[in-house]
Amino acid sequence: MFYNPGITASSEPRVLTVTQVNRLVAGMLAEHFSSIWISGEVSGLKSYPSGHLYFSLKDENSQIDAVCFRSSASKLKFRLEDGLEIVGRGRLDLYAPRGKYQVVLERIEPKGVGALQLAYEKLKKKLAGEGLFDEERKKPVPLLPRTVGIVTSPAGAAVHDMVRTMRLHRARFRVLLYPAQVQGEGAAEQVAEGVRVLNRLGNVDVIIVGRGGGSLEDLWAFNEEPVARAIAGSGVPVVSGVGHETDFTIADFAADFRAATPTAAAQHVSRGWEELDERLADAAGVLVRQVEQLMLDRERRLEELVRHRAFELVRSRLSEAGHRVARSLLRAESGLRSRVREPETRLDRLRERLARQHPAERIVQRRSRLARLGDRLGHAAQGRAERARVSLDRASVRLDALSPLASLGRGYAVCRKPDGTVVSSRRQAKAGERLDVRVSDGTIGCEVTETAPLDETGEGRR
Repeated sequence: MFYNPGITASSEPRVLTVTQVNRLVAGMLAEHFSSIWISGEVSGLKSYPSGHLYFSLKDENSQIDAVCFRSSASKLKFRLEDGLEIVGRGRLDLYAPRGKYQVVLERIEPKGVGALQLAYEKLKKKLAGEGLFDEERKKPVPLLPRTVGIVTSPAGAAVHDMVRTMRLHRARFRVLLYPAQVQGEGAAEQVAEGVRVLNRLGNVDVIIVGRGGGSLEDLWAFNEEPVARAIAGSGVPVVSGVGHETDFTIADFAADFRAATPTAAAQHVSRGWEELDERLADAAGVLVRQVEQLMLDRERRLEELVRHRAFELVRSRLSEAGHRVARSLLRAESGLRSRVREPETRLDRLRERLARQHPAERIVQRRSRLARLGDRLGHAAQGRAERARVSLDRASVRLDALSPLASLGRGYAVCRKPDGTVVSSRRQAKAGERLDVRVSDGTIGCEVTETAPLDETGEGRR
């Protein structure tokens, strides 16, 4: 039961302003219609740059204004459009400036079909209409790739299964992994960027895009438009391997080849190397068998030829030729020996003559004479050296007698001025002047106090 603010106990009317009425209505709506489910057909849809969506919901008899703000509109998995039957959850709200009430929807789903499935079908139809799924634009996957790029989560089991499969199939190519989130918000952008980055590298021959199985929500990143356009725009062939065999994604339709699983994708890009190994092994086996057969055929043919009578004739002729050669060799050897013996005799006679006139004997004689001359020369040099030594000793004695140093040894001295001038007269010395006196074992520094001439006896005055 609602409160009537216009009736009082005294039955006197209470006048309300428009704002007061709108506030009362807004309060009642907030109290009794804070969470409702509503269904209807979308009409007059308007999308604003702010991200808000404004439209009307109508059925056969009525309509109501509706709004879906950006925070909720950004989470929609399908495109809202006029004529679409929807079911939404939200609250009733009054737009006070105009006194109009509206439903603020926080969650919207297509009526009769899941939102994800509807979005899937709409995007598939749109991209197919643009020709992104046409077989004519699909590129062939190289049979023997040298570098394979993989866009998937490094933490998932899919990448390990793919690498293990490549090894089992003896693939001889380099693997480049672009780590990408494959589930949740932002996953589609990362997968699309991975495809573009591997294209820019310039040395990637084929790209695998995939992940393991899961629900439709788990695989949704591969149903988004950025991934589909990145795959379709790739200059490098793209192989998709998403989920299980029964899972079909938009990425599968856009890819150049759709593999049922990530393991199947790895098998597909590795098949050429495995086939090459098998063909090489088969070819090698065939070649070995052919060579063996050829050798057997040649061996049998050789045995047949050896047993042919023509070879008997050849062997007899060869035997006769061998005997003739042997006899010729004997005659040649005998003649050669006789011809060699005559020069040997002449050589012996020449050796005897040479021995008699051999210079070695003359060399021995000359060496003996040279030794005698050497002895004589040594004795002469020794005598001459002895005489020179005696003469040197005599000269040394005379030199010592005349040497000033000998005089110094007998008590004499030599006086020099500081500049090295020898003082030979008292007139060269002045009182107070410093002199250096050289004696036999050193120098004595002296200072001149006076000078005096010699007296009659030849001695200086004291």
